[in-house]
This record gives sequence, structure tokens and C-alpha cells, in this order.
Amino acid sequence: MLSNFKKESMIRVIVTTRTEEVARKIGTITPYKLEPLSDYQCWTLFKHIAFLSGCNLGEDEKNVLENIGRDIANKCQGVPMAAQALGFMLRNKAVEEWKNVRDSDIWSGSSTTDDVLPSLKLSYYQMSPYLKLCFSYCSVFPKGFEIHRRNLIRQWISLGFVPSSPEKHITLEKIGEKYVNELLGMSFVQHSRLTSLSTKEDTKNSMLLRMHDLMHDLGRSVIGDELLLVNGEKEYSSSNGNYRYALVLNHESHKAVCNDVPAKLKALHISECPEIQLSLFSKSLRILDLGNCHSGNLPASIGKLKQLRYLSAPDMQHTKVPKHVTSLSKLIHLDLSGSVKISTLPDSVNKLRNLLHLDLSGCCNLHSLPESFGDLMNLSHLNLANCSLLNTLPESVDKLRSLLHLELCGCSGICSLPKSFGELINLQRLDLADCYNLRSLPKSFGRLYELQYLNLSGCLKLNLRVDIETICCLTKLQYLNLSHCPSLIHIPESVNNLKNLHTLDLSKCHWIEIFPKSLCEMTSLKFLLIEGCSLWLQQRAREARPKNDMLTLPKFIVQRTSSISSNIPCLQSVYPSELEIECLENVTSIEEAGAVNLANKSALAKLVLAWTPAARRFVEDEDLLRELQPPENLMFLKVQGYMANSFSGWMMVMAPCLPHLVCIEMVDLPRCEHLPPFGQLQNLEQLTLKRMPIFRKLGTEFCGGSGAFKKLREFTLIDLDKLEEWVTKVSENGEFMFPSLHKLEICRCPRLRLKPCLPRAIEWRIQASDEVISTQYDAGSSSSLMLSKLHVTRCHLLPNKWTLFEFLPSLKILEISNYQRKKLPDSLVFLVSLQSLKIDVSSDNQEEVTDWLIFLSAISSDQELVVFPLTNLTTLENLEISLNDESQRWCKKHNRWTLQNVKNKPSTFFERQVANVRKKEGQSLISYIGAVNQLAHTLDAVGQTLRDKEIIRVILDHRLSSADCTLITSIINGDDDITLNDLYADLVTLSQPGETSGNLTTRADNHETELWSGYRRVRSMSQVSDIELTEADLDSHNGSENEDNRTCHLHPYSPTQLR
Repeated sequence: MLSNFKKESMIRVIVTTRTEEVARKIGTITPYKLEPLSDYQCWTLFKHIAFLSGCNLGEDEKNVLENIGRDIANKCQGVPMAAQALGFMLRNKAVEEWKNVRDSDIWSGSSTTDDVLPSLKLSYYQMSPYLKLCFSYCSVFPKGFEIHRRNLIRQWISLGFVPSSPEKHITLEKIGEKYVNELLGMSFVQHSRLTSLSTKEDTKNSMLLRMHDLMHDLGRSVIGDELLLVNGEKEYSSSNGNYRYALVLNHESHKAVCNDVPAKLKALHISECPEIQLSLFSKSLRILDLGNCHSGNLPASIGKLKQLRYLSAPDMQHTKVPKHVTSLSKLIHLDLSGSVKISTLPDSVNKLRNLLHLDLSGCCNLHSLPESFGDLMNLSHLNLANCSLLNTLPESVDKLRSLLHLELCGCSGICSLPKSFGELINLQRLDLADCYNLRSLPKSFGRLYELQYLNLSGCLKLNLRVDIETICCLTKLQYLNLSHCPSLIHIPESVNNLKNLHTLDLSKCHWIEIFPKSLCEMTSLKFLLIEGCSLWLQQRAREARPKNDMLTLPKFIVQRTSSISSNIPCLQSVYPSELEIECLENVTSIEEAGAVNLANKSALAKLVLAWTPAARRFVEDEDLLRELQPPENLMFLKVQGYMANSFSGWMMVMAPCLPHLVCIEMVDLPRCEHLPPFGQLQNLEQLTLKRMPIFRKLGTEFCGGSGAFKKLREFTLIDLDKLEEWVTKVSENGEFMFPSLHKLEICRCPRLRLKPCLPRAIEWRIQASDEVISTQYDAGSSSSLMLSKLHVTRCHLLPNKWTLFEFLPSLKILEISNYQRKKLPDSLVFLVSLQSLKIDVSSDNQEEVTDWLIFLSAISSDQELVVFPLTNLTTLENLEISLNDESQRWCKKHNRWTLQNVKNKPSTFFERQVANVRKKEGQSLISYIGAVNQLAHTLDAVGQTLRDKEIIRVILDHRLSSADCTLITSIINGDDDITLNDLYADLVTLSQPGETSGNLTTRADNHETELWSGYRRVRSMSQVSDIELTEADLDSHNGSENEDNRTCHLHPYSPTQLR
């Protein structure tokens, strides 16, 4: 059935049900009926569970048990849950007990599809009396309900379902843990798939539990009329006086419920109901759970519930814990978490002498605890997490000798701990994460000899240079988190004292300088988290890894441990925030990957799954990836080296599986032709496709439907050699594939063409992708109006092939790198909004490099604007020309490192450039004068002198009139007045060989008036760009030898035109 999902990218919905009637009502196709297991399959499962412990059985005894076991398995009616439950129950049991199960009368009872299976009932009947009570109580909650493992145990204890042990060191909670494990082993309860875990130490105690529907039916069948269920407007009867438990859901007629509740009621769970009057409730009530009631305030009448052991009333609106709550002397569990108005506790809190668990987490206005708080001598669990205004703990806290767990994470107001804090001699778990004002640990801290878990993550001001030695005295420590502690600069050799240390988190400790050998030699250390540490530390830690079994996370390299196994199951007990799994080709079986159970690692925010592309596989990549489904909280996913040609499983339905995903990278996919429908990921902001050699088209199937890529801001395409087409619009109404794109990067995609128009993006980066630049686009599209910044590098097109610029009227910033042409692209004239132009010249040609340096010398003379002949760029404010590294190395090698070195022969360069100007067609003589003037400005003072020489020669050669000279003066820029003597001196200095100064002076004297009247104004007018010289002018200037017959008509230019 599932094979059909591999061939299409369409989203399919699978509906499962145990009722054929439901399948008929909602099914759109013929239902697929899952057949029961065969007798042989049932026996195989039963045998695997029943003999799993590897008991030392004699051959004869084992044969007898196997024969009985086959008979039992055959009676399970093909239900795997029944086979597993009975197999677990009979483990380590004697032959006689196996026979009793096989020969039980319950097998002869009738069974229909709606009945609870006899095999499950038999498993229940074989339980101990206390375990029966614990199991049946789990069915009080609605189907699908998830309950915190620790809270379930506390409710069992409150109801007296957990007997005390004659051995004093075995607590009621430990016995409760044993009961949970038994129910889990029999599959009577299950771990929730939505479990939230953050550390290895939390996995057992913080797991959420739920019941399978089949087990829930069994529980309801055995609890019978002891449960009162009131759900919405449904009718109910209160005539039965045997009710022990009540579940009230969404009920408005609460007064009727209150009046009818019987006296024997032990547990009451109220959810989503208005304020309830508690005065008439049973005086024998032991559990009152108002977890989702939002009733505002607790009434004073609650003080009459003298038998109450368990009170859960989060999000209350009291400003102070009511005194009638502190009068509940038998209370062992009190949950007031999230009651944001509570500012203090009453002194009478010490009356709660039996209190074991107190949860005040999220009471963000709680600023102090009374001194009487130390009288809670039996308190074992105290949760003050995120009480951000709490600035100190009372000195009496040292009296809490029974305290095992203390949660202070997020208590940012705490600057120090009491000096006697070390008197908490039984403390096992201490969480001080994000206490960023905590400055030091007390000297007595080193006496917390029972401490196993210590979290100091984010204690930014903690002086770990001193306190780290104190921490190294805690020899029973198993988990130590020092991440995000900037003061940690060394790990002392005394860390070797931590003989039981299992996990050490040094993430984001950037400044560690000393990493001792003794740490690497610790055989107990299995997990070392070094994400964000220096490269030196990461390298040293990984070099030490072969000496023991330590994992240096977040990077994990899969290695084969035998011909049939690898080390990937080591990740089963790891719950990091980042994980990079490399060399996945070494995984030897699907079962190994499944054991990791990535989907349950809800703390995981970043995941990298990497194969070595050319390496031998033991498991098909597609099958393995399907098994490595990440948790729904994942934000970053990278898949690298994936060799399959398609995707299946969770990859094809990522939107519901990974709703929080922000960034995806797909790298080195040599056989990939089609991608999953990433477009339906509503929170996706960054997407990178890199090195996919046969990927040819980005089309609409990539979107997965309408409304795709709503939040995508960055899209990157790198090394897609065969990618030929990107369909930028995905619907007939003009909907863009990426409607919110901010940055687009296209690198080394030589065949790519964008159709039908440019994508909507604000910033582009194009590298070695010439087709993108040379393609014609839809000029009427509004997408081109979005682009404001463009960076082009390694484009090898000729200057007349840069078509892209013709469609970018709104472009403001243009950067061109590795430009290897002497002439800029012709289409620059279309960039009418351009404000900044940066060009990185790349050339190994001596003449071209020298010309660029001299022509643009103003960049080196601290001028903000470099004059360049681009008259259409009227909005241009900044122009920068630079040489890339290759050209700079050439300059250094050839003594051209500074501009001054290049200008050592400016006349040669000037004459060559003037000759180039003379070759231009269709220009007037005045255009020629303007071009010469412009060239001169690139050579500073020396260039101006050369310009004067050229202009004076033109005036003398053409015997221009006074009016002509006046017009010429409007071209040249300058501030200094020049006398005739200065002019004659310049002429003498610049005289050519064979022409004496006297000859020049005589020629100038004939036009003394014209030269003087015009030349003074030469120094006060702005310079001109874009000046043309006609062929006729060139002929008249260069071709005729008869000066008397030379005439030139200067075309009048208005000041606006000249600017």
C-alpha cells in the first residue's frame, strides 16, 4: 500500500480506524483491511518478549515452555499487543504459571470486534492487586490524553495505590517507577510521540504517557461504575453511590454536579469548566485537578478538604497563596505554576509539613520566600523556574535536608546563593540555567556530594575561573552543563575527579584555552558537546575520541562496529539541540536507525544527515531517510550526499511533520531530478540547492500547490550544471513562486534561464551564470521594479551582451567583480536609478591595468565621485573602481603598487588616450576639447599642464576667434587666474623639439586678446562629459597643411547640456 506514495509528490491522507463503519463513512476508496498476524508471527513476537531476558533455562524446561507458549500465542487472535502483553507478563515465571494462563477459563468466553480481547483481560488478571489499581486509574482520563509520568505516580501515591517498602531507602516514587515500567513493558501504557525532552537525565522522569485505545477500553471495562463521567450536555446518572473517580469536561451546569457528587469520591478532574463551588464536594477527596479549569481564584471552602493530597491549580489569580490552602496539612503535591500575580508566600506555609512537591514555576512576580519556608522538612521537589523577580533564597533553605530536585532556571534576579547552601546534603539535581546575574557559588557548594545533575548554562556573570575547582569536587556528578559561560577559560586537571560524569556540555564556550588530557581519558564520559567552541578545542576533542567511547557532539560519525551493526544506536540516549550525523552509509539496518528515534528528540533544532556519495551502502538511502524522521520542532535541516533519485515518507509531507522548519539545505544529490514540495512549509525562510548535477527544472511541482513559499526570504542555487529553467510564476494570475524573496543567489548555473520574467527579489548575487544575464525578459513585469541591489561576478559576456540591465530600472546599487573587459557593459545606460557603482577589475594585461589605474586616479585622491563618461546615470552618487587580488599582485610585481608609480610617464598615457579620442566618429571639435579636458583630470596637476598644451595648440592651429575661445573656456575647470606671462612660460616649457619658444610666443601674440579673454574663464566653469568629435573636424584638424584655410564651427551648448 505504501509503495504507491513513492511515485507521486501529491499529498495523501491515510485514515486508520478499528471500526469498519467509520471506514465506510469517510473512505473515498475501498478500505485496506489490515489482516491479523498469523499464529507463527504471534509466536515469534511472544517468544522474543518472553525469552528476552536470557534466563538460564535447561534444555528440557525451555522446550516445555516453548510448547506452552505456542498454545498461548495461538489464542491471541493475531493481535500483536496481546502477544506482547502476555509474553512480558510470563517472563521469568515458572512453568506452572504458564500452564495456568494457557488453561484459563477466560479463553472460552465469546469475543466480538467490539469486546476487549480475552488475552488482554487475562494479562490484567495476572497483575498484582496494586498494579491493577494503577492501570485501571489510567483509564479515568479521556482517550488520547497525555499525562506527565511523574504526576501520574504522585496521583497513584495520593490514592494509596503504591505500598511502602520495608527497605527505607526505597521511596514510594521508586516503586511507582517500577509500576510504570511494568505497564510499559506490557504495552498497557505507551510513551507519547509528542514527548518534550531536553537532556538525558530528563528522559525517564519527564516522559509523557498515554494509553492505546484498546487498553483504554480494557481499563474502562474493569473500572466499571467507579467512574463518573460528565461531558458537555450529555445526560448522566448519579444514583450510583460507588463513584470513586469523576471526570468533568466542558460542563456548564456545574451546580448540579456539585450537589450530586457522592461522599466516596477520591479523585476529581475538571477541565474547561467555569468557576466551580467546592463546598459540597466529598470530604474524602484526595485528588483535585483543576489543570485546565481557569477558574480564577480558589474558594475558601477548599480548606475543608482535609484529606486532600494532590492539588493542581495552575494559573490562579491570587496575589498571595491563600491561607486556606496552607491548612491542608496532608497535602503532598501542590501545583500553582503560572500564577503570575503571586508575589509572596504566607508564613503559614510551614503548616504543609507533608508537602513533597511544590511547583511555583512561572510565578514571575514572586519576589521572596518566608523564613518559615525552611520548615518544609519533607520537601523533595521544588520548582521555582522562571520566577524572574526572586532575588534571593532564605537562609533557612539549608534545613530542607530531604530536597532532591531544585529548579531555579530563569531566576535572573538571583545574584548569590545562601552561604549554607551546601547543607542540602541529599540534593541530586540543581538547575541554575539562565541565572545570568549569579556571580559566584558559595564555598559550601563543594559539599553537595550527592549532586548528579548540574546545569549552569547561560550564567553569564558566574566566575568559573574560581568556581570550576569547587564543581570538580562533586564526585557523583553525571551531567554537567557549562554552555554559554564566557568566564570559562580552562578545564582543570581535577576534572578527573568526576568519575561518574556521563555528559559534559561546553557549547558556546568560545574562550577555553586549556583542555586537559585527563578529560579525554575519563572512561565514564560518553557525551561531550562542543558546538560553537574554538576549532582548536573541537579538533583536540575529536583526536581523543578513539581512546574511549566518548561522543563529541554535535558531530557524530557513523562507524561499523561489526559486519551486522554500527554505532548509530549510541544516539538513542542523546538529546542535543544540534546533531550532525555523517557517514550514514555505514548504517547496517533499518532497525538500527529506528532505535535512534529522532522524532522524540524534541530539543533538536538543527539536524544534518550526511552520506558519503560514492561509498558502499548497506541500506538504501531512501529507506534510511524515511526512518530518520526529525521531531516537529526542528528549525534547520540539511541533507547531503543522498544518492536516491526520489523521496518518500515524511519528506513528501513535510508541512505537517515539520511545521517550524525555517532553513533547508540540499547538497550533493547526484541522482535527484525532483524535489519534495517545500513550498507548503509555511515558516520556511531559507532554501539552498547545491551540487545537483542532473537537476534540470524548477517548476510548479516544487511548490506543492497555491500559497507556496509565503515567508521564503533567501534562495540559493549553487553548482547546478544542468539546471536549464526556472518557472518564476506558478499560476495564470501571475502569482510568483517566491512572493516575499529578499535575497537571491545564483552561482555557477551556466544554463539557467528564468521564465517568463525576473523573480521578485530585492537583492541578487549572480556568479558565473551568463545565461541569466544575457536572456531577454518580460519588460512589463513588476518584478524588475523590486530589485535594488545586484552583485555580478565572473561574467564572461561581451559588453554588448549584458541584456539583464535593460530590465532593471529600479536598481540602485551595482557591484561587478572579476571584470575582465576594458569597456563597461553597454546596457549600463538603462540603469536610470543607479546610485552606486563598484567595479572590481581583473586583468593580467599590463596595458589594461595601467590604463584603469591612471584613468580612475581620483579614487586614490580621496574624491567621493569618480568622473566617468556615462551621461545617462544622472542619479549616480558613488563610483568605486578597484583591482582584485590577482591584479594587485601584478602591480606589486611590476612596481605598479601605488598610483604614483603608474604616473611616472603620464605623457605617454595621455597621448595614447588623446589618439583614441580622435578616432571617434560623429563628434564636433568642442567635443574633442571636452574629452581632452576630462582625460587631463585623471592626471592631477601634470595632466592639467598637458591639457593646456593640447588646447592651446588647437586654438593656435585653428586660429579660432574670440567667441570660439570664450566657448572653449566653459569646458575647462580651474580656480587660478593665469597671466599672459604664465601662459607664455607654459608654452615655452611644453614646446616641441624644433619649435622655439619665440615661435610659440609670436603665434600666441597674434591672438593675445582672444586667449586672455577666454582663458581666465577656463578656470571657473565645470567640466563636461560625453563630448563627440566629427570626422570632418578630424580631417580639418589633421589633414590640411594650410592653416589659413582651416575653419571650425563650434556648436553652441547650453549650460544644462554641458553639465
